[in-house]
Amino acid sequence: MSTPQIVSSIIAALISITIIWMVRRDHLITRDGLKWILISIAILLYGFFPQLNDIIGSGLGISYPPIIPVLLGMGVILIKLLIADIERARMQVTINRLVQRLAMLEADRKDSSRES
Repeated sequence: MSTPQIVSSIIAALISITIIWMVRRDHLITRDGLKWILISIAILLYGFFPQLNDIIGSGLGISYPPIIPVLLGMGVILIKLLIADIERARMQVTINRLVQRLAMLEADRKDSSRES
């Protein structure tokens, strides 16, 4: 086993252990933890089988196969950013609706206290 394989195996193991610890301590949602475990498995596979890049690259006609993990990583990051923006927008709408409801309840409370 070569040094890069050992290093990537250690990195994948550390990521997996950290993710499991974070899920158990409720620092991370289980659904997100599963995604990160899959990422650590992918790191482990690429570490043990670096020739996967060459196989995938030749199949796709890519002349420089080491760029494949970089492109995949960038794609995953962009998708994650999009999902985060969608969830943030959804939460902002919910917060705005709650603020409006609270304002209506406070107005009703003031009206009812004036009538008494």
